[in-house]
Amino acid sequence: MRTHRPTDTLDRTATEAPDEAAPMAARPPGEAYYRHPGDVLRLVLWTVGAVVVALLIQVAQASTAGVTTDLARAAGHVALALRALALALAQVGAVAVPVALAVLLLALRRFRRLGFVVLAAAAGAGAMALVDLALDLPGRVPDAVSTGTWVASPRFPSLAYLAGAAAATAVGKPWLPRPWRRAADASLAGLAVVMALAGTSGAPGLVLALAVGSATGCALLVVFGAPNRRPAPSAIAEALRRAGRPVTELDLVRAEGGRAQLYRVTPGAGRPAFLKVYGRDARDADLLYRSYRVLLLRGPNDDWPALALRQDVEHQALLLMLARQGGARVPAVELLTSLPDGSMILGLEDIDGERLDALPPDEVDDRLMEAVWREVQALHDARMAHRSLRAANVLVASGRPVLIDLGFGHESAGPRAQAIDRAELLASLAAIVGPARAVAAAARVLEPAALAAAAPYLQPLALSAATRRQSSTADLAGLRRAVGDATGEEPPPLERLVRVRPRTLVMIAALTGAFYVLLPQLANVGDSFQALRSATWGWLILAVALSLVTYAAAAVGMAGGVPEHLPFVPTVESQMASSFVNRVTPANVGGMALNVRFLQKAGVDPAEAVTGVGLNALAGGVVHAVLLVLFVAWAGQSGAGTFKIPSSSKVLAAVAVALALAGIVAATRKGRRLLRTHVWGFVTRSATSIAVLARSPLKLAALFGGSFGVTLAYIGALAAAVAAYDGGVSIAQVGAVYLGASVVAAAAPTPGGLGALEAALVAGFTGVGMPSGTAVAAVLSYRLATYWLPVLPGWACFHLLERRGQI
Repeated sequence: MRTHRPTDTLDRTATEAPDEAAPMAARPPGEAYYRHPGDVLRLVLWTVGAVVVALLIQVAQASTAGVTTDLARAAGHVALALRALALALAQVGAVAVPVALAVLLLALRRFRRLGFVVLAAAAGAGAMALVDLALDLPGRVPDAVSTGTWVASPRFPSLAYLAGAAAATAVGKPWLPRPWRRAADASLAGLAVVMALAGTSGAPGLVLALAVGSATGCALLVVFGAPNRRPAPSAIAEALRRAGRPVTELDLVRAEGGRAQLYRVTPGAGRPAFLKVYGRDARDADLLYRSYRVLLLRGPNDDWPALALRQDVEHQALLLMLARQGGARVPAVELLTSLPDGSMILGLEDIDGERLDALPPDEVDDRLMEAVWREVQALHDARMAHRSLRAANVLVASGRPVLIDLGFGHESAGPRAQAIDRAELLASLAAIVGPARAVAAAARVLEPAALAAAAPYLQPLALSAATRRQSSTADLAGLRRAVGDATGEEPPPLERLVRVRPRTLVMIAALTGAFYVLLPQLANVGDSFQALRSATWGWLILAVALSLVTYAAAAVGMAGGVPEHLPFVPTVESQMASSFVNRVTPANVGGMALNVRFLQKAGVDPAEAVTGVGLNALAGGVVHAVLLVLFVAWAGQSGAGTFKIPSSSKVLAAVAVALALAGIVAATRKGRRLLRTHVWGFVTRSATSIAVLARSPLKLAALFGGSFGVTLAYIGALAAAVAAYDGGVSIAQVGAVYLGASVVAAAAPTPGGLGALEAALVAGFTGVGMPSGTAVAAVLSYRLATYWLPVLPGWACFHLLERRGQI
């Protein structure tokens, strides 16, 4: 299968005589080191395993402790002398093996390899030491070997040593043959078993050490690359000889990239052939790609790769034979054999042609494109799908197209897979000849319904990475319009392909946060219910009602922040939903993101939506500052209790400190850049937006009036909760305490200032003379009314808006 004559032929043998081949190169083709997809896959698996084990150790402490105790009890049945002997032998090996390995590598002058192994051992041990420090893993188990052994303390080997050994093994295995790789894995497992028997550490810690060390070693292989494990030309020639196809010439067409290495062979007898050589990493690359697509896209989707590489290559050969039987022009299968290391060779008919995407655009005429579509139609009539049908996978030989690379194909494809085939080819051809000509050629061959079925899949997610790079979103939109014009039908909406949408991720994050952040705080709810026994219920009902008023006021403020009209009820629902999201995200970032999404769905321009949410936050900050000054002055002048306003000297000192800090920031280059880019830019945009809103006094009043309403309603709810327990403080003091405590809680990293706001409110109330018991009861009741009770309605509003497509 010839795409073009290679300009640089590698590892080609020169023949002394026509009937005698020279020896083939014994080194693999391509670069000496590269990043193997198998190492990426192992890194992902070991990392996930380490995270899972760490979570089990932290969350299921009783269960992991029980497993450790049970295994220790089982190990206790082995005589202590035998366990001490096994530990001593393991200690000798733990010292002798690294020394012997270092001496061997130095003698062989493998300095790079030795440095790599040492780096991996140190990195693995360091990573495990950090994990041990973070998790505070339990140490030795009961009934452990406690007396000194031959070479070291019974605490050796440690978890850090085991992790370092696992990391060194991971980076060393690429240089080892298969029997030695298995021996290395068995040695690691044996060391872990001996450590478990000797009681050096518990079983969960041992598993975690192996996972952390292996993940560290794989990470180093991914960063620095592993040795070339591709089959050498000499091994390929030997496999062909055993298969009865001796070769005199072996030309490398491609070694790097792709799933296979491509060769062109000249046999001793017979016609030339084209070889696709699949190394051990081919299946790993396939598994990574298909796993990514299965996790990202909705089904029906790509099939999982077979358990063995041989089965995958045999499946590709079957697809080629079925396609030829169905009347499609594809290369004939001529050879299928394996190498001793498990690599596979697929020999195909050598077709002298050029790739369609490599032809000059003026040579891709309508006749050629119609011929391509006829071959695609023949493939689809045989109930098959190519699954990567782009111009690069079409050869043009003697003016006739040939479909190649059916490795991702499917032999019993449904309409969806075939429609994606047509969409892929349309987009790929449109990048060469333009959408009008590409669609016109397809329309002359395909039925209108078949062509129209491709339109919903003319989107980036349905296309291969190579085609996505050639086609922008605007190009695909123009291509869909061209399909609609050719079929005389309005293009149907895009098919939903993504499996996980952003709002689903937000929901998952919210539920995760609810589990890990809110659940431990349920004790506060119990304390709140205990406090209700001595409360006046009428005041508490008023507190709940004022809590609901805050959402209506927030909706008014949100509507005032954008020029467009917003429906009132859905806007109130969005504020309740954003409050639910804010319960599990600090600094209100989740609620702000949800509000931006709601505004965009309501028809607000994305830039205006972001500005509107920012204006709302700015208005809230301004209102909070104004009310803080007013309530502090009011409370101080009333003379009630022990509340005192700061003296003028203290205020001036605070102002002086603030100005000095601002001057220090402005004196540095980075500080000026920060002020100019972020602070001043935000102030300028906000001032411009306020100037626009000022043209409508109603909008400006809604923006600031809503913010006033939210803050005053919260103050009223807190005052009602205080009155429910006869707290004996004035409304001025309640407002001053609330506004001051809110400033303190805003700096807390917890969602909604959880914990920080309660502490600040209680401290503020006791500071103005309220008894501590009454202060705690009032604050807990207030938080029950304004924080905990709205969680369920907020969750319901979130789902309601999601179901209606408004977020």
